[in-house]
Amino acid sequence: MLIILSAQGASIAQNNTDFFLDTTQQLTVSINANYSYGSSVMNGAFLNKFIFGGKIEREHKDEAYQNLSNNNSLGGDLNYRLNVDIPLDSLFGKTNISFRAGIEIIEHMDGQFSSDLFKFTFDGNKQYAGESIDIGGTNYNYYKYQQLNFGLINYKYFNEQMAREGVILSIIMAQEHKAITVSEGSIFTDQLGKEIDVDLNYLYNSSDTANRGLGAFNGFGVSTDLFTEFYIKNGDKVYLGLEDLGFIYWSKKSIEIAADSTFHFEGVVVDNIFNLNDTLLNNISKDSIINNISTRNQQGNYSIALPTAVNINYTKVLNEKWKINIGLYHKILSNYFPLFSSNFYYYFNKSFVAKAHISYGGYGKINTGLAFAKSVSKFFDVFIGSNNIESFIVPSSSYNNSGFIGLKAYF
Repeated sequence: MLIILSAQGASIAQNNTDFFLDTTQQLTVSINANYSYGSSVMNGAFLNKFIFGGKIEREHKDEAYQNLSNNNSLGGDLNYRLNVDIPLDSLFGKTNISFRAGIEIIEHMDGQFSSDLFKFTFDGNKQYAGESIDIGGTNYNYYKYQQLNFGLINYKYFNEQMAREGVILSIIMAQEHKAITVSEGSIFTDQLGKEIDVDLNYLYNSSDTANRGLGAFNGFGVSTDLFTEFYIKNGDKVYLGLEDLGFIYWSKKSIEIAADSTFHFEGVVVDNIFNLNDTLLNNISKDSIINNISTRNQQGNYSIALPTAVNINYTKVLNEKWKINIGLYHKILSNYFPLFSSNFYYYFNKSFVAKAHISYGGYGKINTGLAFAKSVSKFFDVFIGSNNIESFIVPSSSYNNSGFIGLKAYF
């Protein structure tokens, strides 16, 4: 049996982990994991403390303020994947066709925010005394789910070179979701700080908050991956993929809160200085704030479309030592900037290869990466790498962080 890493799927195709070319159709099993997170505004030093905790220095905030624009975003993905490809020739006499089965754990987050909201969040509203700030055009989306993969892969041969095409259907067990969209919004702070006026038009959705954890089942869905590879006359290979085309339907215990209203705040009245806790808690709480500014607060089903990815890659083998490819990767409905990438592979020998990566886009800006793959005595292949090696060396100059690892072996 051969355990081999497949380059299909949104995150793997994005990372270009097709290090060793397949020459024959075989029984395959793949296992891999990858993560990526970034921002168009916050550098690595800022972003790591924002996500994992820590003091955010003044210099990091000032630098982030200089990066603010009309399109400020952040996002990230965490994926674990196990797939098995089973040739059907021994079962049904179908040559060149394999059946795929697998399981994945997927976690995703993305958001977009106004420049005023970013400054307000990290330095408060004192800087806006006597002014009204714009917080509209803000959105945030988070979800986590597991999925089962089933599909068929067809293997094609061109002058002793092999390419693949296929369709993969995934059944989704949805675990958790949170999303907020502020289509229009403003915050006005009185010159002396005595009053605050908030004008909001927003929609908030959440899966069942009482049912969480890895085994939680809060909805279901389906998605589809479609991909094809082919060789052109000069021997170069082209990959086209459409990935995660689908939706999730969340259960009737999900929450929807909407508002198109104003909220006026003049402070908290303290009746008894010796009993502050009861006074404050009786007058202000999460539920009271929601009730005051919401116009709709209800439970019920809703559905979301998954961020569908489009992936295009062009690969050219220069000689026995060098291979290069260029690509375009884009995820719609996820505040993602199209990622333009180029990869350079150097084969020290048939069993050891290094890959240098450079790209622009995604959730960050410029990305530079390095990866290595090793085939060990025909029994194991391993790879490890990052598309953002600069994030480990000079995090203050990086706007993204990523890593991926995988294993293949045969018996």
